[in-house]
Amino acid sequence: MINNQKDLFFIVAYAIMFLFIFLIAIIVFILKSRKDRINIEEKKKEIELIAKQKTILLKEIHHRVKNNLQLISGLLYLQSVKHKNDEVSAMIDESQKHINSIALVHEMLYKDDTISLVSMEKYLKELGTQLLQVSSQKKITYKLNILDVSLPVDYATTLGLIVNELITNSLKYALTSQNGIVKLSLKEIHKNEYLFKYSDNGSGYIAKKDNNNSLGQRLIKMLAEEIEADLKIENEKGLTYIFNFKID
Repeated sequence: MINNQKDLFFIVAYAIMFLFIFLIAIIVFILKSRKDRINIEEKKKEIELIAKQKTILLKEIHHRVKNNLQLISGLLYLQSVKHKNDEVSAMIDESQKHINSIALVHEMLYKDDTISLVSMEKYLKELGTQLLQVSSQKKITYKLNILDVSLPVDYATTLGLIVNELITNSLKYALTSQNGIVKLSLKEIHKNEYLFKYSDNGSGYIAKKDNNNSLGQRLIKMLAEEIEADLKIENEKGLTYIFNFKID
């Protein structure tokens, strides 16, 4: 009887000891989990703060780049006014337009919520409007067909320079009548693959003036090659440029 009581005592004692150790382990686990959770939350807040600071910094960089480019553009304008040589003034004017198209990209990145993607509908609409405003003596209709396309800065900048050159050439050589039409479309045809199309209803200046190897055409081809685009040019019923490109 006494032995049975001793055995029962030891069993109860071991059970209580095991339960005590188990409770301590649970408490330690809870405290450690709580500490880990606090550390994770602190790290998450730290990462969010760093990301926010980077966003602010990048926006400030875009803002300063835009301001510096506009300053250069202003200096070029002063030089063009100063020069009496029409050819030199025209060259300076072309350079000024290229700089303005790049500055516009950085302006949009500074103003928009995104810091790495450019809304192509907003960008090309604004760019085309600015370029066509210089031709006040002509009534040019600008038709844009771009839906939900946002591209990285380097692609947006390249396309902006291409559009800048295309519209400039259309105004110079092709759209000789008072009522000209410029059409521009950009759409995603497959995942990360896009189709670009530009056309005007002008006289087809490449065929007419044999400008296929002009500086403007070489620049357009060079920019198209930069984004690995296969450029096609059609001269029927005006001028049409078509190419597709992929973003890796």
